[in-house]
Amino acid sequence: MDQKLRDFYLDAQIKNATPGQLLIMLYDHLIQNAECADAEISAAENPDVLFRASKSISRCINIMTELNRSLNHSVDPTLCKTLSNLYLFFTQEFSGAFDKREAKRIRAILPLIRELRNAWFTADLRVGNSQAVAA
Repeated sequence: MDQKLRDFYLDAQIKNATPGQLLIMLYDHLIQNAECADAEISAAENPDVLFRASKSISRCINIMTELNRSLNHSVDPTLCKTLSNLYLFFTQEFSGAFDKREAKRIRAILPLIRELRNAWFTADLRVGNSQAVAA
């Protein structure tokens, strides 16, 4: 598949996604970039791999920033504060993993990120199912 077609497909997917689906897409891309960063930091013996690792880490941090910005503290301040603290912790771990070349820090937080992604996925399914029943 050529890049233009991939970009078109992704753009269409984003434009037609529900807020819950967009959130899950962010988590999926976070996980994908975190896995890449883990592998790249683990194999960072040459500047090219290290450069790719920096790009993967940068994407992870950008996604964490977007997830944090999307929190609506007026709906559930306690939950949002907890998530905000988690996102800050994850961001610090991504940064530290790159700075100290410690891929194990990414491996330590990946299960937590996957668990959050799966929780949001389940919540989105429940909302989708209840909306379908209500319609």
